[in-house]
Amino acid sequence: MRVVALLAVVACSGGGSTSGDGGLGGLGDAETSDAIATGTAGCGKASTIAAETWVMRMAGTRPYFIRIPAGYDPARRYPVVYQQHGCSTSPNRETNNVPLEGQSGANAILVRGKAAADCWDTSATGVDLPYWDAMVADVEATWCIDPARRFATGYSSGSFMTHRLACLRGDLLKGVATIAGGQAESNCKGPVGALLIHDANDNTVNISASIAARDSHRMRNGCAATTTATDHPPCVAYDGCSTPVVWCQTAGQDHARQDALAAPIFWDFLSKL
Repeated sequence: MRVVALLAVVACSGGGSTSGDGGLGGLGDAETSDAIATGTAGCGKASTIAAETWVMRMAGTRPYFIRIPAGYDPARRYPVVYQQHGCSTSPNRETNNVPLEGQSGANAILVRGKAAADCWDTSATGVDLPYWDAMVADVEATWCIDPARRFATGYSSGSFMTHRLACLRGDLLKGVATIAGGQAESNCKGPVGALLIHDANDNTVNISASIAARDSHRMRNGCAATTTATDHPPCVAYDGCSTPVVWCQTAGQDHARQDALAAPIFWDFLSKL
């Protein structure tokens, strides 16, 4: 990951205000309630793509990648996980994600976005937020999604983007899970369940970034300062939250993606929300 590029993205991210930003074409509260009751427009439509493989689709003029499970049933409302990659100069930078496909199995649809540049532009007025909206709109018009169980995950730059989405699109997302990145937000929609992993020895993104994001979620979710151990050491869950907040501080891993730890913890957390 290019540190300079990431710092530039974070620096231009601005505040978390949602003023004047409706998202997904300004879906209203009544329309949102109706969608949750009935499923998305893609329900009832047979899928035309291969299952259990990453297939490229277009959100406007930009690509994204979707993986539908084996035995896809267009009458079943599936949870969906939108994944935001870490910074990369690779033309296949969308692959720089915690691999959830081995965990979610037949029980979720996975979607990988692709930033316009090597790293995500987290600005509320940048190019990547409208792209994310267009991606969600295409997915949910084509496949059967449970609107009450939209999730997002991110690594590094993708973590910063994921926490921005948890603020600006907090009325759409049920939960997020990230590793090695984040930022404090204000004036957010939500609350949103949040699990954050960060290594104390990260020399690329200081752990303070995820601490700021964690504390922002704690405040929004009404959590106490005390914690309880979880079934996934070193993770602890904050007590008294209206929606769960889980903190996982590792050591000696630097800025590694920590797939062996992150993948099962991500899915266990999200699948229980």
